[in-house]
Amino acid sequence: MIEFASRTIAAGLIAALLAGCSSDQTSSVNLTKVLATTLVSAVKARRSDAPQQVNVTPEMHAKIVIPLLQVNPVTLGGSDFLQRVVARRDSLPGAVEVWKSSDNAQIFLRNGVVIGTRGIGSDIIAADANYTVNALKTGVSGSGIRTFTVSDGDVTTTKRHYRCEIRNLGLEKIIVVNKGFAVTHFSESCSSTIAGEAGLRNEFWVERGTGVVRKSNQWIGPAVGNFEMILLKK
Repeated sequence: MIEFASRTIAAGLIAALLAGCSSDQTSSVNLTKVLATTLVSAVKARRSDAPQQVNVTPEMHAKIVIPLLQVNPVTLGGSDFLQRVVARRDSLPGAVEVWKSSDNAQIFLRNGVVIGTRGIGSDIIAADANYTVNALKTGVSGSGIRTFTVSDGDVTTTKRHYRCEIRNLGLEKIIVVNKGFAVTHFSESCSSTIAGEAGLRNEFWVERGTGVVRKSNQWIGPAVGNFEMILLKK
């Protein structure tokens, strides 16, 4: 497993991304296999000299022809790029998508809201997202209970319950690489139902008209904290 630890490696990642992207579909579908770093490596790189976030250039972005999600661990630093491998609907609101890193770490999203992870550490085995998904869709501020089932690192899990409030912070404009998007900014603050246990905070930037979550900053679990996620191509 390649360590994710320095600006030099980040530069190598950019070079690999450029080499791996092309208009040819065959090379494009293997994009994540040539990336020089992985989400799991970033999670394990607990060093004082945090790795640098990768800035995707317009030239790089123009050559990407597959659904791609940039993930930037907020506390640990660095970046990885996840490819969408599953998109489906079930009986609950919103579409479920599975995004996979180059070494098989996975993030599960329901209409852009995290509902699970695998291979990251203290994984979210499952999480309800109905209240949040509905708020992002309607644009109406509100409150509700969210439950996360979190792995204890062995065969056991712990259920964490949070009282959450989501607020519509109004219209904004964000830039993804070199393209502007008109979005509605939402902030979700959650406090644990257990006294003394830390709460969590999520943010979402939802594109007006399409309802697509273009950017978010979400809690990924107690071991790693929040990840910033930017939708590069959908």
